[in-house]
Amino acid sequence: MGEYRVVRFESPEAFKQLEWLQMEIWGRSEAIPYHVLIAFQRMGGAVFTAIDESGRPIGMLCGYISVRDGEVYYYLHLCGVVPDKRAEGIATALKMKLREYLLERGVRVARWLLDPLQIPEARLSIRKLGAIGRSYNPNFYGNMRDPYNRGLESDRLEVEWRLDSKRVLDRISGADREPCPKELLEEGAESLITVVREGGLAKILNYRLSFRSEKVLVEIPENIDYVKRASISTAVEWREITRKIFEKGLAQGYFITDLIREKDEHGTKYYYLLERNADLD
Repeated sequence: MGEYRVVRFESPEAFKQLEWLQMEIWGRSEAIPYHVLIAFQRMGGAVFTAIDESGRPIGMLCGYISVRDGEVYYYLHLCGVVPDKRAEGIATALKMKLREYLLERGVRVARWLLDPLQIPEARLSIRKLGAIGRSYNPNFYGNMRDPYNRGLESDRLEVEWRLDSKRVLDRISGADREPCPKELLEEGAESLITVVREGGLAKILNYRLSFRSEKVLVEIPENIDYVKRASISTAVEWREITRKIFEKGLAQGYFITDLIREKDEHGTKYYYLLERNADLD
């Protein structure tokens, strides 16, 4: 693992590097122009860049201050790391630097959008950092052509990060123990999706849209990109069915509060935890 540090670029020449960095991270030709990033930085937003020992940009985060229903918050538009550095904790470091920066300026809430079927981003946001899933947006961007999104409609879960809440402090400090799905079920939680595995491919056998318990588990595939390569119809089914479940649950007062990992002799499984009327703080 190499050394890196998180900085804020200031010069136009430095910002120009972030155009090709976006292309390297997301594998698409479209990029936020450098002059827009400069505006984010200088007009109330924030852009952070991770650079390696040689000064090469290897990760970035950008967004801006916004307002909803009278509440000021930071909208995090994108956060990404080059493929060969994604196991080094850089995305976490970028978001923690953002948290520090916002709290120093009196901003206590950040929000962003994520694909709920992409486990690495969702698990970092919800399990590790303590963000809460609050609303579901079907096909938010329309059909996208880049490798990350191609093949599925661009559904996005909006998450809210209450920067100085007890929930967030417990998650980032590691004080909050990750729940066990078996224990949750024994305590009365219900699981809404039954999954079968055929040659390593996770398929939905059946599912329910009835929410009877205060806590609900929703299993998702370990690697949706593998599912897309193996069977695009199966991946589309995962998108459509989880969309129905999340939309109905969130509309009924549930929040997405965790993304739990369970390991056993058969492999690794992941479950979203939805809780009714959860304490956001």
